Amino acid sequence: MPYTKYMKTLKDKKMKITQQRLEILRYLDENRTHPTLEQLYEFIRTKFPAISKMTVYNVISSLIDNGIISSMRFVNSTELRVDYDKSSHFHFLCGKCGKIYDIESGFDLLDHVKRNGHKFDEYTVNIYGTCKNCLKNK
Repeated sequence: MPYTKYMKTLKDKKMKITQQRLEILRYLDENRTHPTLEQLYEFIRTKFPAISKMTVYNVISSLIDNGIISSMRFVNSTELRVDYDKSSHFHFLCGKCGKIYDIESGFDLLDHVKRNGHKFDEYTVNIYGTCKNCLKNK
């Protein structure tokens, strides 16, 4: 069953397993595009046409609050975006095409912060520039 790992994730967090949650997790896992809430809503409506925007936003909020997905905002943008990848990584945002790429950090930033005696609640590293595809198409 394709939803088994998502069911386990929800169960581990003691969250109710719903079709909407499973479908959103599957989409985020299979499409690492850092979608906006509006993009997620448009996708989930293809599966559940009667679903409200508020329901989708509440599902996303509960997944963020339970540490299953993370959220981010980028400079000069009011749009909240979500990310399924909880590993230590940075984000590269292309100013030309708007795509967001995951960049491996090469080191565990959080471990480095802890070793220096700091306590952190969350962190975000965003890199802004022009992606190689846009540079190639100049």
